Amino acid sequence: MNYYGTEEYKKEMDALEEQIFSKISFTEPDRVKELEDGYRIEYYYYADEEHCLPGHAPVDGEICRLFRNDEQIYEWKNTDGNSHMADIIHHANGRTYLVFDEDLYGYSVLDLTTRYCMHYIPEESKRKTIEEMVETFIWCDCFYDPKTNQMAVQGCYWASPDSLIVLDFSDPMKPVEAENWSDIHRIVRDTWKDAEENDIGVDIEFLSWKDGALLCRLCGGKTKTVRIDLAKRSAETEPE
Repeated sequence: MNYYGTEEYKKEMDALEEQIFSKISFTEPDRVKELEDGYRIEYYYYADEEHCLPGHAPVDGEICRLFRNDEQIYEWKNTDGNSHMADIIHHANGRTYLVFDEDLYGYSVLDLTTRYCMHYIPEESKRKTIEEMVETFIWCDCFYDPKTNQMAVQGCYWASPDSLIVLDFSDPMKPVEAENWSDIHRIVRDTWKDAEENDIGVDIEFLSWKDGALLCRLCGGKTKTVRIDLAKRSAETEPE
């Protein structure tokens, strides 16, 4: 289920508007991210230090403005405070998209031609109690393969090692729910669960797409390159 646009989401955003977003100054951006084709994003940040409890991080947020050359073409609000992801994707369908985040969880896709935006935040990660909440993958960077319409996403689960997920990106404007993201860490573990290779180290890093397969590097105790066959959900060591 998509949390974005629900009544609970609207209440949360109304509260953050008063606490955070209405207090942001646009004199100078706190940081700027330069993208290809003349696009750039300016980030304007605010943290509510005044009401921060001892030992806790302050509630914070960003207003993010997308420019093409010197023209602002889009704006969004990020409730996480430090937006991690903004990648331009040239899709096999001939269109160009911006993939970005508006929350710690989930992802959004902006069609850079029509300016229509798809927003997805997994509802299970926004539940109010620890017993009900389900951690979903936190997106930090993405890598699209036009030959297969698959997209690999670098990121992690909260307080866990770097890893990868893969999802079907054939229709960028249709959200792919978290339950349909392929966990590469799990595929590697399942492939080598009874072998010495099960010691895969700490982190999994994206390398490239090659002939429809995903190449990634396992880093830590044993560093090596592996090929992930997504159709078979299996992994094998790639010669260096």
